[in-house]
Amino acid sequence: MEEAKVTFYRFDKCGLFEYGAEESKLGELHDFLNQLMVWVQRNGKPLDETCTYAIEESEDVSRTFCYDIVKNGVTGDFLLTTWNETPSYEGKVAAVNSKGKFGEAKVEFTKLPKDSIPGYATYFWIVPSKNVFASIRFQHVLNGKKNFDKYFKEFISKFSEYVVLGKSETSDFQIIGYAEKEDDDPLNLYAYLKTSILRKPGQTDYIVNNFPKIRKITRHNCLSPKLASSQDLWQKALQGLGLKKQKKLNSDVNFSYEFSFKPSKDELTEMIKEWEANHDSKWDDIGFTLTGEQNPRWLSNSLARDTFELDVKRVNDEVVDAQSILDQVTEKRDLILALLK
Repeated sequence: MEEAKVTFYRFDKCGLFEYGAEESKLGELHDFLNQLMVWVQRNGKPLDETCTYAIEESEDVSRTFCYDIVKNGVTGDFLLTTWNETPSYEGKVAAVNSKGKFGEAKVEFTKLPKDSIPGYATYFWIVPSKNVFASIRFQHVLNGKKNFDKYFKEFISKFSEYVVLGKSETSDFQIIGYAEKEDDDPLNLYAYLKTSILRKPGQTDYIVNNFPKIRKITRHNCLSPKLASSQDLWQKALQGLGLKKQKKLNSDVNFSYEFSFKPSKDELTEMIKEWEANHDSKWDDIGFTLTGEQNPRWLSNSLARDTFELDVKRVNDEVVDAQSILDQVTEKRDLILALLK
């Protein structure tokens, strides 16, 4: 048995759209997923050919690959395993000695095996009949959801069966439009994918409706040494304790602080929106204490999220077998989907 952290998201929009339209012109969620299965399996495609996009310098998302995808023929559910690339340099990955002296800690480089892609696996249970999907986390803090959004949107845009290609002398292929059938005239459409974390009604609505009663805000946060903002907050916290000499944050630290604050309705809405868009760690949370109440009302309690014990099989220390995950969530389908109510 392994502990699996399940968080649900909603597909708000998914498909190929005419400009200005609210409804998709071509494609349904289950169609694109079936097409993705066919595409990744076509002609014995190697893993490094399953990424659907190139990285632009201005983007903060890494390459994502399809490690595996399986389907349950009865429920129509899918389990997608993605491989998310992590940074490397000339075939090496860097690591710093956590016990090293500040400013002098030794950095060592480990050479990667030939043709390898450093990274980590993430898992998504997609339920087209409910128009939702769930990230399933085992040992990692990051759930890869941002990468999933980009990966799937770019697949729809470039590699779905509705793509109509033209001839180009300057690129490998040129998309001239989209069509449902081969003989149809290509349409001028664009791929659009919008997803959002799934909230249960009640808790957040209560907080927003009673914003004038908020007297205190508590923040639980998991500080990561990989994030500059975490390093800054860590240094300020140490200075607040009277420590003038800087001490570098070298490992994840659970960090909690509270303060008296009465946000406006717009400020509160912005705080909730930012938290829903960017929180990944289970420990990351914001609580609002209202006048007449002793305990905070936590935003995490409003999410369709919980932890379940799943009897899954591991391929290795990093990867969990996709079919075993799908079998387990299918067996406990009603229990897990109860989070949506």
